[in-house]
This record gives sequence, C-alpha cells and structure tokens, in this order.
Amino acid sequence: MSATADEVDVELVERLLTTPAYHKWLGLELLEATYGRVVVGMPYRAEFLADSEGSYVHGGLLATLADVAGDFALITRIGSAVPTVDLRVDYLRPALPGRYLRGVGTIVRCGRQLGVTDITVLDDQDKELAVGRGLYATGAASA
Repeated sequence: MSATADEVDVELVERLLTTPAYHKWLGLELLEATYGRVVVGMPYRAEFLADSEGSYVHGGLLATLADVAGDFALITRIGSAVPTVDLRVDYLRPALPGRYLRGVGTIVRCGRQLGVTDITVLDDQDKELAVGRGLYATGAASA
C-alpha cells in the first residue's frame, strides 16, 4: 500500500532500514522520515577507515549511505523497497574520523517505473561530504 501525502509508515520504514544484516553491521538509524524525505544516520566506526593512518573514511561507505538515503526517500512514498538502477556520487571533501555521518535523501521524481532522488552526505558538523543522485526501479516494487 502506498502512503498518502499526509502519512508515512515510519515503523515500516524503520523496520526495512534496520532489518538487513548489512544495515545492522553499518549501524544505520532512521533519524527522520517524512513523505519524500529521509535522514539516515550511520555512527562512525574504526572499521570504516580507508587507510592505515586512519585519516579518512572509505568513500564506499559514503556511497552506501547515499544509496540507502535515496532508496528510503522513495520508500516513504511507495511503502516497499526499490532496487537501485544507477547511482552517481560526487565526493566534496574527505570524511574525517568523527562521531556520526548522515545521509539525506529527497525525492526529485517518483514515476510508475523509475524514481529519482537527490542525496547529501553530511558529517557531524553539518559539512557536506558528498552529493549524489540515485535512480531506482519503482515499478519493481509492485512486480
């Protein structure tokens, strides 16, 4: 069942976010869910570091957070998971070791077959680390 403009099944969105083993390992948390927009949190962990000096978080984790935020923005509207078709991420600055990362996903368009989202990844100081755009197969949700 699709959500209406006035309602988001936050319990469903949170369950879909926190149930997969990979999401559990990442420690993903639903911080905000409104119709067409989500904020997903990911606590910093030492395993996320990309180099032996421990100077920055691996970009793949930022891309993962971006993908999840984009996907879940669409879930607030569709009510079920949607597979990723394409994801573009532009890295703006290194993600330094800190306390928390956040992915903010917002729907640009949600069609019958495809959905597009804009994504921003932020650090715990609200600095933009990466921006992205995701394309998702919304038609797969009803298949």
